Amino acid sequence: MNHLLLYLPHSAVCLAALYLVYWLFLRRETFFTMNRFFLVSAALLSILIPFIRFNLYDLAPVRPVVIYLDPVIITPEKIGHIASRYENIVQTIWIIYITGVIVFLTKFIFQLVQLAFVARRNGTSRNEGINLVFTDQSYSPFSFFNYVFVNPRQDKEPEISTIIKHEQIHVRQWHSIDRIIMELLVIVQWFNPFAWFILRSVKTIHEFLADEGVLKKGFSKWDYQELLLTRASGIQINNLTNNFNISLLKTRIIMMTRTRSTVRAKWKIMLALPAFMVVVFLFSTSSFDRILAQTISQNAGKETTKAAPDKSDPKISDQRTAQTEKKEPQKQQVKQVKYTAPVVLDNKTTSNGEPCYTVVEKQPSFKGGQDGLAKFLTENIKYPAEAKEKGIQGKVFVAFVVMADGSVTDVKIIQGVGGGCDEEAMRVAKMMPKWNPGTEKGKPVNVAFNLPINFKLDCKEKGKGEKVK
Repeated sequence: MNHLLLYLPHSAVCLAALYLVYWLFLRRETFFTMNRFFLVSAALLSILIPFIRFNLYDLAPVRPVVIYLDPVIITPEKIGHIASRYENIVQTIWIIYITGVIVFLTKFIFQLVQLAFVARRNGTSRNEGINLVFTDQSYSPFSFFNYVFVNPRQDKEPEISTIIKHEQIHVRQWHSIDRIIMELLVIVQWFNPFAWFILRSVKTIHEFLADEGVLKKGFSKWDYQELLLTRASGIQINNLTNNFNISLLKTRIIMMTRTRSTVRAKWKIMLALPAFMVVVFLFSTSSFDRILAQTISQNAGKETTKAAPDKSDPKISDQRTAQTEKKEPQKQQVKQVKYTAPVVLDNKTTSNGEPCYTVVEKQPSFKGGQDGLAKFLTENIKYPAEAKEKGIQGKVFVAFVVMADGSVTDVKIIQGVGGGCDEEAMRVAKMMPKWNPGTEKGKPVNVAFNLPINFKLDCKEKGKGEKVK
């Protein structure tokens, strides 16, 4: 899921950039085949580009980052949990996205089944290399792959011959493949408005190509335009088909009457191609991934949990807790990363002098996941008696390194609260079993972590501490 959360915005922004190249340079030209190729290529490249990598880290300095694990709350009753509102937000976004995918995928499958049902119910006959289906429904004439659907009651000769010629061009130029690609793109990127824009543009270009093909066969331009207008009221069976009376009739008629683009206009593609290549290069560099990772980091950094005094009893004031919160690391100056991204090598080294990474392609993971880590800590950490008696609570930040073999070393406290909490946190951190090591380019590497452990007392325990004082 973490990789998908990086992939989806990467692919969506890439698609938007490529579509803007089309919109700025090519959409008004009558080179329909070139425009079709550009849009389909843009859709496919937006899917593939996130998997293409150019490493530019040697060309630009990288700000160090620090990986913060989700904070774990420790209470005297050994009740602990992972506290991260950010993770809940991510899970909600994930559920919404999957729901959208399921809805649009279900619609896509239904449309395929609907077309198969109509073809089977009405039967087919061969005509000039295509499967001709005569329907009894009030559908506008349409085609899908090698099938052309017409209603003989609505479409009479000689109009039906013109309609078939129109649909034959869709069939022979394999426009349905483009439509399938675009529909699948919309299913995956249903949240991206540019996915819908490019789908609409491809539909329109298909009709431009079919109109152009009919006119090249010698049909009268005026009679053909009149036929389009008379069929403007038909029903479109679904979005997968190439419909004879698809909307945008005004645009189609204008394009038919427009003066053909000159040879000089083809030079526009010379402007579009460099822009196209810049987009491919930009979104294929690891620097773009770093921007995404840092964006996620800034959001993640805002969601750490703080231990605050219980406001239900205004007489209880935990001065030590307040001081502890003021002493927390200045997160405004430190990036917090929860997701994998291309490697960022900090100046950190282990106690043995080995290089220590902060962000790698695959982060180390506790065996059992975050829940397993929380369970291990809460089962082994004992709330110190001194801290309990004095009402001490707050976050202890433990730094450690997960080595290439999965072992945990270099455990130290980078900020504590006293009362024995620091020593207890370090003791249990050193007890942690081997992790699944992190990897970069398939090789295990050393990775540094910071773990906030939140020692927290309930209202009654804090009250006892106040009395002892």
